Amino acid sequence: MAAKKNRAAVIYYPGKINRRKLSAAVNLTLLPLGWEPTLWLPTSATERGGAQALRAIAQNATHILVGGGDGTVREVVEAITLNGLSDRVTLGILPAGTGNVLARNLSIDLSDLTTAVKRGLVGNRHPIDLGLARIIFEDGIRAEKVFSVMAGVGLDAKIMQKTDPKLKRAIGWVAYVEGGLRALPTLFERMLVAVDNREPRRLKVVSLIIGNAGWLPGRITLMPDASLDDGLLDVAAVGPRRFWNWIDFWGRVTWINSLRENRQLRHLIDATADVKTLENLNGKKIRVTPDNPVFIQLDGDPMGVVLEVEFEVQPRAVTIRL
Repeated sequence: MAAKKNRAAVIYYPGKINRRKLSAAVNLTLLPLGWEPTLWLPTSATERGGAQALRAIAQNATHILVGGGDGTVREVVEAITLNGLSDRVTLGILPAGTGNVLARNLSIDLSDLTTAVKRGLVGNRHPIDLGLARIIFEDGIRAEKVFSVMAGVGLDAKIMQKTDPKLKRAIGWVAYVEGGLRALPTLFERMLVAVDNREPRRLKVVSLIIGNAGWLPGRITLMPDASLDDGLLDVAAVGPRRFWNWIDFWGRVTWINSLRENRQLRHLIDATADVKTLENLNGKKIRVTPDNPVFIQLDGDPMGVVLEVEFEVQPRAVTIRL
């Protein structure tokens, strides 16, 4: 019986990916290997990656290359993992979105398309964790969603909900500024937060961020200890009260993090940190119950308004090629 041949599927966002250049790079890598013909599956407004991933696996794809942003990647990994198919394929990522946060945390560089494609298809295997969100929406509907980078409950999710998708496609991350203005005024939310089996905490926050990875564009991090493969989810409770607290907050998430590699300085930074401005926690399971319905986002995708959500890490849930 002949061994099953490898087959690549390319799931790509047509508005950001040059099909001709990408096809040339894929052919350069795969033609000498004798793989089955490559599947080309563009996303659309109604099918944003998940349906394409299931279609690709049904047609015997063994390697999926995702050309798009964090939202496209999220749709793909959600479809694969919730359908129990993560052992059937590996994923490669060609970042072409607004933030490309997962790609940044994986140190994926697109300055050399040929190399990026080769690594995404036949590079080394790196299993990473994912986050599973069990959500109770405002209307009582329950759903399970998957994220690879960060989830947010509160102001950040409200900003993404208010951001115009057309403006975001046109000018990128700057559109979030406009969304932020439309999300004003900034209101604090009170939430009951339970981490693993610890005593629940009642927190007053602007946003609660649950992260599988820590770094954002601009070398900003709310969760400096977050890692894609540590079997944990990290939490950042963001709650500056006064103007000077915001100055402290921006210092802590930007330039101060560059000093944390020094053990003595890190101990001093952590010891003097104001937890009302920014508090970090971590665990395998985080249950969030807000006093009032709040907005939620997963990997930058607004999901609506929720009554409660439980986040749980999914260790080594999907394999990325790098």
